[in-house]
Amino acid sequence: MDSMLVFSSFLVVILLAISLQVFLFSPISPDILEIPSSSKSFTATFTSNSHLQRVSKLGEGYLDRPEDVAVDKMGVLYTATRDGWIKRLHKNGTWESWKYIGSNSLLGLTVSAAGHVIVCDADEGLLKVSEDGVSVLASHVNGEKIR
Repeated sequence: MDSMLVFSSFLVVILLAISLQVFLFSPISPDILEIPSSSKSFTATFTSNSHLQRVSKLGEGYLDRPEDVAVDKMGVLYTATRDGWIKRLHKNGTWESWKYIGSNSLLGLTVSAAGHVIVCDADEGLLKVSEDGVSVLASHVNGEKIR
C-alpha cells in the first residue's frame, strides 16, 4: 500500500510539472486558434510575364542528366553527369569533358578550398578530382561502406 501511495504521488507531481511547462512556460500558446470562415473563394491574380523565355539553357543536348553544379574561384562551372563524366564550362562558354569517373551514380559535387572537385559517388564513396586524376577520400565510415 505504501508503494502505491509513492507511485501515485510521483505520477501527480509529473503531471503537474508537465502541465506547468505547457501552460506557463511554453513559447507556443495553448489558446485555440479560430480561423474565420470566408464565403469567398480565393483566386490569385498574377500578371503574365515571359522572363523565363529569355533564359539560355547551359549544356542542352551536351550533358547527360547533370546531377549537381559547383563553381570554382575562377568562375569555371563543374557538373557531374550520369554518363560518368565531370564536365566543366569555361568562362568563354566552351564545354570540356574534363575527367571520366566511369560511374552513373555521381550525386553531388563541390569545390574545395584547395581547388579540388569533391564528388559524392553512391557506389565508390567520396572522391577527390583534380588535374592529377581521381582518388578516393573515403569509402567507409565506422566500418560501414558508404552507399
